[in-house]
Parts: sequence; structure tokens; C-alpha cells
Amino acid sequence: MDMQTVTVGGFDVAIPQAFSRLNRMPDDPPEMTAFATQTEQSTCLMFLQPIPANQAMPFGDEQGVEDGIHQSLGDDQGLIEVVSGTTDAKRDVIWSIVKTVAHTEGVQYGLTLHLRLPGFALQVQAFADEAGVTGIREAQVYEFARRHGWIDDEGRGWSRDPYAADYRHGVLMNLSEDSRFDDSFPDHPLSVIRNFVSMLIAYN
Repeated sequence: MDMQTVTVGGFDVAIPQAFSRLNRMPDDPPEMTAFATQTEQSTCLMFLQPIPANQAMPFGDEQGVEDGIHQSLGDDQGLIEVVSGTTDAKRDVIWSIVKTVAHTEGVQYGLTLHLRLPGFALQVQAFADEAGVTGIREAQVYEFARRHGWIDDEGRGWSRDPYAADYRHGVLMNLSEDSRFDDSFPDHPLSVIRNFVSMLIAYN
């Protein structure tokens, strides 16, 4: 994928060329930059901003981030993933993806990613919404799962929290949101978010 370089906090950050810079809004923080991209099945807004290192999520502490998200999820939300590690350039990184379900407008996937840089942390927030006909990935994977016996006739086995089997609040992650299906639905907003994260890790 073609990349472009943007400067955040005096540091050059590589992001996919597909993202176009947006004009600043009057209430935008002075060091925040906004970008957007679109596919046939998604629209995505992305915001880059330097933050003090002590305001970043705790690098390496996935459990702590999971617990915090579980405590704050709304009735219309569900946790998709929390991952901590290093980029290809050996910089600490941690991110979470949370979905928000609007029954009339489909699903939005929200990414919060923090990358340790010299003297500060880069905060990346991205929000990818379903566009066009919604629910295609979910419907097709549900039928696939039913045919292969992953779920029973009443749909048991379809949804669960990825980290806490006894967690029941909100709208739980379902099988269609597993990363193994991203390649089959590359324009889906969750696939777009995960591909974006992969690019950030590979080039920063």
C-alpha cells in the first residue's frame, strides 16, 4: 500500500495514502489533524494527535485496558480487541477496537491506538462506519457458521466477549468480527480499521 508522511509533534508518521487530510474545524485541538477515507462498504475518519506519555494507555498491560473498557461500555457497545506489542521499528504500541451498534445505521468500529515516540505518545483515533447495504458480512458468516456447526439452530455460540466468557453487558463480539474473515470482506469497516493498524505497525 502506498504511504504518505505527516508530521505530528515534530515527528514524521507514515499513514496510508488513501487517507485525505480534512480542513480544520474551529474547535479542533491545535495539534490534532483529521483525515478521511472511503470504500464501497465503509467511511472512516481518523485523528492524529500528540499526547503526554503519561496519558497513554499502559503499554504491555492488555488486561488493565480490557478491564477499563468492560467497566465503561454502553448498552450499545462491545469490545472487539485489545492488543499490545511493538511496531516493526521496535516502538511500543497498544490499541483497542470497540464497536457501537446503531439499529438504524449499522455498526461503527472505533479504534484508539497509542504509539510511544520520543518525548510523547501519538494518539490515533479512527471511526469506521458501515456504508451502503449494512450487515452483509454478519449475514454471510452467520450462514457459514451455521452450516459448519459452529452455532446451533438457536444461534448459541454466535456471540461472546473475546476475553471474558462470563461478560454479558452490551452487544458482544460475534463470529463475523473474527479477523480470519477480514480478507473475505476487505471493504468492511472492521477490515479497514485492522488493515490501517497493520500499516501503522509496519511503517512506524
